[in-house]
Amino acid sequence: QEFMTSGVEAGKWTQDLNAAKQYATEKNLPLMVMFTGSDWCYWCKLMDQTVFSDDAFFNFAKDKLVLVAIDYPKDKSKVPADYVARNEALGREFQVRGVPTYVILKADGATELGRLSAGKDKTPESFIKEVQGVLAAN
Repeated sequence: QEFMTSGVEAGKWTQDLNAAKQYATEKNLPLMVMFTGSDWCYWCKLMDQTVFSDDAFFNFAKDKLVLVAIDYPKDKSKVPADYVARNEALGREFQVRGVPTYVILKADGATELGRLSAGKDKTPESFIKEVQGVLAAN
C-alpha cells in the first residue's frame, strides 16, 4: 500500500508526522503510528493482506484516529529523503524493537496510550477491537 508523503487525509496513512500532529490537535484525535518495513517485513506484509486490505479498518479509523506510517523500506525511494534520519530517531525515541509496531498516542503526539503488534489470526474486526480497547482504557 502507498503512504501519503505530505499532508493528511482521514482514513489514510501519511508519512507527514508534523501535519498529522497538527491535524490530531485540531480534531482532538489520537494518532496511530505504524512502524513498518513495508517492502521486506513478513509480518508487515501479512497485516497489509489481512487487516489493512479492505476498507473496514480505514472506515473505522476515519474519524477516530490519525494514521501515520513510519517506514524503513529497502527501496529508499518509498520514503522522502528528509524523513530517513527522522524515522531512525523516532524508532529510538519510541524504543521500537521490531516492525510492525503500532503505537497509539494522545493528540499531543507524545503521550503513549498503548501499542499493538501483528498476529497471524488478526482481522480488521479483531484489530479494531484491540484499538478500541486501548482508547477505552485511557
